[in-house]
Amino acid sequence: MVMQKKTEGICFAISAEICWGSMGVAAQVLMEDSGFTVGDLVAGRLLGAGALLLMFEHFFMRRSLLKYFSQPGVAKDILLYGVLVLLTQLTFFLAIQCSNAGTAAILAATIPVFTTIWVIFVKHRAPQIREMACTALAIIAVVLITTKGDFDSVSLSLTGVLWGLASSVAGAASNIQPNAVLKKIPVTVVVGGGMTVGGIVMSIFFPPWAIEANWTTQSALFYAYIVVVGTLVSFLLYVSSLKMISATSASLLSCFEPITAVVLSVVLLGAPLTPAEGVGGVLVFAAVWLLASRKKAQA
Repeated sequence: MVMQKKTEGICFAISAEICWGSMGVAAQVLMEDSGFTVGDLVAGRLLGAGALLLMFEHFFMRRSLLKYFSQPGVAKDILLYGVLVLLTQLTFFLAIQCSNAGTAAILAATIPVFTTIWVIFVKHRAPQIREMACTALAIIAVVLITTKGDFDSVSLSLTGVLWGLASSVAGAASNIQPNAVLKKIPVTVVVGGGMTVGGIVMSIFFPPWAIEANWTTQSALFYAYIVVVGTLVSFLLYVSSLKMISATSASLLSCFEPITAVVLSVVLLGAPLTPAEGVGGVLVFAAVWLLASRKKAQA
């Protein structure tokens, strides 16, 4: 039973990363072909997905949101989760702006490292050899996939590195922070409330209702895909996985995001597949196999 729950959690986390990876391809198309900005996409996806989730809870599930938010500590936890989600996204895009996408993705692969540090100093648990091996495989895989084997493409500007590391710290915190509140209220309320908070803050600077872009049927469909699949579904899957596997395990599976983006770029955008990306893909699956497997005595 425990093994089945762990497998389900891993599948949820992988599915979330696939949604995020495919969202990246859709976002690239919108920014390159339709004139959308990073601010437009971040504000719209958080506010739109958060509002949809809360409306689903209120109108279809007939649940009282006020009842949940009035519980001791819940509103504070959801507010903090929303801020962490927003900080993770903003600092990641700032890392891209100050360096490049490949460098930002490599730095984002250090999220499991910061999660493990938290486990060591707060939970007082030594890291397992399996977790350390998975972390190493995941980082190497992301480096190969994002650089395509061309290490000269890595831009190690101090500002870019600092923003990238800040994104990793915020990402690790957003993996750990909602664990307590998930035991009190449904995951849809946690994710919907958190994304709505982040979306409201972002909308102050980038109001989604004032987007100046080339709206076509294709761009509208891509934008809807980013909101529904790339944000709503992905966050639900990922946060749900945290109820079945540890934050460290979930963060290790983030290496599926760049490999999804690579596969879709090859299939849909005609981008070439390099040997380094192929090796990186193999390492990703090796990390997942190592994470999922355990001795019978541990099951």
